[in-house]
Amino acid sequence: MSLDTVTLRRRLQQALGKEFSVGDLLGEGGFAAVFRVHEKPLNRDVAVKVLDLGLTPSPGLAVRFVREARTVAQLEHPHIVPIYKVGGHKNEVLYIVMRCLDGPSLRQLLETYRRLSVGDAGRIGRQVADALGYAHGFGVVHRDIKPDNILLDTSGHVLVTDFGIAKAAQEASGTSQLTTEGMVVGTPQYMSPEQATGDAVDARSDIYALGVVLYQMLAGSPPFDGESAQSILMKQATATPVPIRRLRSDVPPALAAVIERLLAKDPAERFQTADEVSRALVAALPDAARDRVRFRGSAIAIRSLVGVGVAGCLAVAGFVVGAVVVSWTMFSGPPRLDAVAPLPDSVAAALRRRAAHPSSDTTQLAFIPDGPQDSILLVVGKRRVVVSGPHHARSYRRDSVAYTFFATWRGGPHFLFALLPTAAGGRRDTVFTHLSLRGFWALARRVNRLLPADGRVGFHVETEIRLPGYRVNRRVESP
Repeated sequence: MSLDTVTLRRRLQQALGKEFSVGDLLGEGGFAAVFRVHEKPLNRDVAVKVLDLGLTPSPGLAVRFVREARTVAQLEHPHIVPIYKVGGHKNEVLYIVMRCLDGPSLRQLLETYRRLSVGDAGRIGRQVADALGYAHGFGVVHRDIKPDNILLDTSGHVLVTDFGIAKAAQEASGTSQLTTEGMVVGTPQYMSPEQATGDAVDARSDIYALGVVLYQMLAGSPPFDGESAQSILMKQATATPVPIRRLRSDVPPALAAVIERLLAKDPAERFQTADEVSRALVAALPDAARDRVRFRGSAIAIRSLVGVGVAGCLAVAGFVVGAVVVSWTMFSGPPRLDAVAPLPDSVAAALRRRAAHPSSDTTQLAFIPDGPQDSILLVVGKRRVVVSGPHHARSYRRDSVAYTFFATWRGGPHFLFALLPTAAGGRRDTVFTHLSLRGFWALARRVNRLLPADGRVGFHVETEIRLPGYRVNRRVESP
């Protein structure tokens, strides 16, 4: 019995209700499909993965779907696709609401270009390593790292998705067999030797799979392939890959050594943590420290002007204007939500559902940026300031915090927004770490009128009400 996406779309619409509009089918496979859905109150698109319970061969698959979704929902990291909600409807469907990315998957990039530049491969590998390092810290092993599950947003930032067969590490060594109900767990070309032989796996299995992905990005194909899953698994367990520099001479020897260690058959000979992998990639290829992946034919280089003197600034004034225009139009999107009092009823209702709009307070600003952190909501009320993630919220008395911005350069201009305690001894709360130029400006002109600026660190923008233009007050400090 095949997946009926028409019926599945109708059931999903019933499950989500009138505040959502189910749109195009983004993908399908097995018992699940993914749809683009518009969330009307927050004016944003989300991706919803929906499981047809009528097609699952056993109730255990539904249990796995929910359990793994709830596990992954606890992960909040810039390089992991966030999960906003998990739900079901009349024992017909289960669904996961996730961030929707409009960029390509790594699979699509490889189908287009076959091989990537050494720099892009390093940047993608490092960002995946950072995501895995964070997930492994919570006991979550992905188990299916492959190009299909590595996505890019429109700014070229990398996010890992579909922990659909992931489970907590303690389950991997225990008696639960939620991931072994008569199916191969993983994709043969990217499975570790211990997965191939049915042995217990841990985080080092993901490290091996990342090595396979790095190898493929540089060589144009994974190290092992074959006519059947069994033949591929046999090669994973016993064969030695062709050295990457024999296939790609421009790969630096240090990077080749990293890949060779990632692909070690014995887990004890690999890097033991994904954090080690991240550091090794940057040491072998310093450009891997940058986030933005530049697609061939559309890369635009903008040089940093930090430290340029007055004469230099005058000499390159035209370049500065051009850089700002490019950053604004190509590297920035409008905020997902930028609402001020009085809030529309639909927005106020959405804030209440996220516990970000106390009935005893009056919301004066609700802000969600575009980009990697579009799951973070900032609410400034008359009495409270609330920072709400998909699953956790932090609340402060409005008179107890001030704000500041920091600027960074990660393949382009990015801004950090932080709340700082007005009293001594408190901790800084970095709310947003990846604001685009447009997001920074939208937030700066709002928050300046609502919260005091902290003059000790960072900088802030003072918009002038009576005079045109603006003034920037800054104090240099590393974020």
